[in-house]
Amino acid sequence: MKTLSVHIDPKETHCEIQFPQDFDALEKDIRNQIGKRKFLVITDENVAKFSTFPKRFKENLLILPGGEVNKNWKAVNHILTECFEREFDRQSVLVAVGGGVIGDMVGFTAAIFFRGIPFLQVPTSLLAQVDASIGGKTGIDYEYGKNTVGAIHQPEKIYNCPEFLKTLPGAEIKNGLAEMIKHGIIASEKHFKDLEKIASPEPKIEDVIPLIRDSIEIKAKIVEQDEREHGVRIFLNLGHTSGHAIELLSNYSIPHGRAVAIGIMMASQYSLEQKMCSMELVDRIENLFNQFDIDLMCDFDEKEIWEAMKHDKKKKDGKIRLVLPKKIGEVEVVSV
Repeated sequence: MKTLSVHIDPKETHCEIQFPQDFDALEKDIRNQIGKRKFLVITDENVAKFSTFPKRFKENLLILPGGEVNKNWKAVNHILTECFEREFDRQSVLVAVGGGVIGDMVGFTAAIFFRGIPFLQVPTSLLAQVDASIGGKTGIDYEYGKNTVGAIHQPEKIYNCPEFLKTLPGAEIKNGLAEMIKHGIIASEKHFKDLEKIASPEPKIEDVIPLIRDSIEIKAKIVEQDEREHGVRIFLNLGHTSGHAIELLSNYSIPHGRAVAIGIMMASQYSLEQKMCSMELVDRIENLFNQFDIDLMCDFDEKEIWEAMKHDKKKKDGKIRLVLPKKIGEVEVVSV
């Protein structure tokens, strides 16, 4: 698959997204990119358990506990200690091999070590490949909310290898599909229709893989226009304000993709109440989630969710900003 480039202002700054087809090609690409620089590969216990790839770097490997509950200062301190003990300098490289949690933490550590060192993203989940690894957002969770401590730090390169996706459990495929559906809602009727064509209660990864590049291109084009979220990048937060609140309330037992799906439906219902969209649109979005058998139920009432949303980092002038769908391919931001 042809390399993609994400160009950030100034245009000389860019991040390439490469698509090595197997682990041999991936290892070769990573080692060529690192060259003679010192490096550390960071993954988590889940990836290390199900994939042989991290073991190819066993002399330069750090394995951390997995899951959103471990996306915190303790893990960052662990990585920083390794960097100091290995006598890293400003040219040294961190390599994140994992899902969104690992990518966020490793990128954040790279951003603050010696005020910024290079890092590479090797996303291993569908969600990370189509969304979390792209755009330079890095960070950790804090008691007041998800990703409330962080920095914008672009990866040197991103490597999307389909081999990782072939061992994903069905729940992880659905987590990624929730973000792909979001991309369709905010920017592309075609992408949404393509997802409708493959919709199934047990989606096959071989049907999803051909649509990954389209989903990545949607996010990449938005990031190119607005790296720091002063404008259109906020559209990518469709479903995320309430979704992050749901994750926090559940102590992260509800995974990100499912929480975003619930958040998208909440935003769609609110848009309908405000007469910004039609009932047909709400039904079409809900139907696609249902066709993929993505669970849209949670045990928290609306009042609890709104209270948790008050800690959202994207508030402006004390008001919560919601992204609401108007039609497939068009959304609008409102303050409430």
